[in-house]
Amino acid sequence: MPLSSDPFAWFSSGKKTWELRKRGRQYTCSHVRRGRDVELRRGYTDAESALWGEIIEVLEADSIEAFFKCVHWHAVLPESGSLDEAIADARRILNIEKGQDAPVLGFKVELARP
Repeated sequence: MPLSSDPFAWFSSGKKTWELRKRGRQYTCSHVRRGRDVELRRGYTDAESALWGEIIEVLEADSIEAFFKCVHWHAVLPESGSLDEAIADARRILNIEKGQDAPVLGFKVELARP
């Protein structure tokens, strides 16, 4: 799964444990499920620094706000300063306009440690 530099670094440092995506296409419960191995990469091509882990929890929600009622925002966006900021950041990252609800899928990753 490709990640931008900051989320990759947050996973690597242990600050981030959950990934949040718009539900659909490859991000459905049939593809993203508990027990599945996952490879986290910085971008699409940086295979040398890939992190490996296992999906240990999956949560679907009808909106970002509903998701953050179940999972603390800090586990998804550790650099956001508040819940409101995390919601705004998640909307920007997922390209969901303010006032628009879009179903999301989040999953908790437990990294394999050497």
